[in-house]
Amino acid sequence: MALGRITVRERIDPAITASLFSNYRNSADAVLELVDNAVDSRLAGAPLAVEITVRPTSLIVFTSGGEGMGLQDLERNYLRWGGSPKRGRQLLGQYGQGGKAAIGHLGQRFSVEASRPGEPLAWRFTDDDYRDRSRLKTYEVVEVAKRTPVGTGSVRIRVDGVDKRIDLRRLGQRLAESYRPLLEPGLLVIRLNGAIVQPVPLAVVDRHPVSVNASGRRLQGWFGLADPDRATPGWAPGLRCYRLGRLIADGEFFGHPGPAHVPAMARLMGEIDIPQVPLTMNKGDFDRDSRQWVEVEERMHRTLEAVARRLRKEGDAPPPASAVRVAEQVRRLLGQALRMAERQDIFSGFAAVSAETKPRPPAPDELPLEEASGPAPEPRRPAVAAGGARPAGGARRGFGAIVIRALAPSIRSTTVLEEGARIVVINSRYPLYEERRGDMWYQLETAAREVCRAADGASVTEYEQRVNEIVLTASALRGRRRRTARSRASQFALLKDL
Repeated sequence: MALGRITVRERIDPAITASLFSNYRNSADAVLELVDNAVDSRLAGAPLAVEITVRPTSLIVFTSGGEGMGLQDLERNYLRWGGSPKRGRQLLGQYGQGGKAAIGHLGQRFSVEASRPGEPLAWRFTDDDYRDRSRLKTYEVVEVAKRTPVGTGSVRIRVDGVDKRIDLRRLGQRLAESYRPLLEPGLLVIRLNGAIVQPVPLAVVDRHPVSVNASGRRLQGWFGLADPDRATPGWAPGLRCYRLGRLIADGEFFGHPGPAHVPAMARLMGEIDIPQVPLTMNKGDFDRDSRQWVEVEERMHRTLEAVARRLRKEGDAPPPASAVRVAEQVRRLLGQALRMAERQDIFSGFAAVSAETKPRPPAPDELPLEEASGPAPEPRRPAVAAGGARPAGGARRGFGAIVIRALAPSIRSTTVLEEGARIVVINSRYPLYEERRGDMWYQLETAAREVCRAADGASVTEYEQRVNEIVLTASALRGRRRRTARSRASQFALLKDL
């Protein structure tokens, strides 16, 4: 029997929207998503004000001075999942889900109140059980008094039933870092619980502007060298990459070797706004396989060639082999201490380094540092293929790479991004390092402090507790191994006497 024309159609379960609520690593990322929507609403030549109020169980993000939203905007755009009107406009929001998902990540209930410039009233709707995603929602919109002058657009989002921890100190740092190019000239003013968020001044010398074409668009920014006598807190070596003044990725060298291979490259810093490369859904990075990114990377590689060549020539002398050996022992001991302390979860951004073909040096229990004698072995370096890629192979167990580099004397340690992995760099010019001669316990505590600093949402007290826990665990592990080594040595001597 001949069949007529058969058609099928796509369907969507409303419950899939709930999965987007978990698309954030932490509460700060979710709050930044709400601020991103505000940044997208900026009007040319007009400053934008964002007031963020954080309470134990509520959050308010109030934006004034932008486009705002009217009744039709709320229905056709804001409440439409996956149907953003920003597509093709090179704005931050492209997928029509970020702000709605951020609200669901943070709390149980919300209200949205919005008005466009020139409207005498505002529009409000609420949801008392937003995380119930068994069906798509229908809301009743009511008119309310406008909170700003008639000529000013505004959006006020209030989230209640917040059950995520929002660390004010960490959130303030993220806001200052993420929107620095907008905050510095006053194009964006952010207040966090009444306090104005101020960007950190940059300690940079030999600064050069960047204005080049790539993939049909203009790249704007600058690059320079970090001041050797001052440090910029929180700055990862390399360039920060932005979209419309919002930080997307940092620690970028555009194909040039990073500090792990050329230590002097740790001085390179800069900011570049990249308008045309597609972003990932949560704005955690650019689409690095896209044609646009490849063209941008090639163009910026040429732009930075002269300064990269200069820094390669300035390369600092390599650290002593004994310091490299200690760093390798610290890496293994720290990795074991983290497993025993069950703290691996807060170091997920630090990838284990690649396996190597050379024999591994003696473990701490096989050759205690204080008892080592004879010439120090050559430092082990992984083979690097053309283009700077590491060879294929299994990952070595334990904590990721710890390297010794000469940095500015004011910097104790830092973290750099190299080939997608975060590497702890311990400064051999730091006064306390020189005083302690980079011994094992100094390096271990420094590395522990550096990786704990990278963990999100920890207070100062929790940070110190984590560092202390890790160091004490490592000390107990080291002592146990020494006792085992002495016991084995005694048993061996007894057997020889028999």
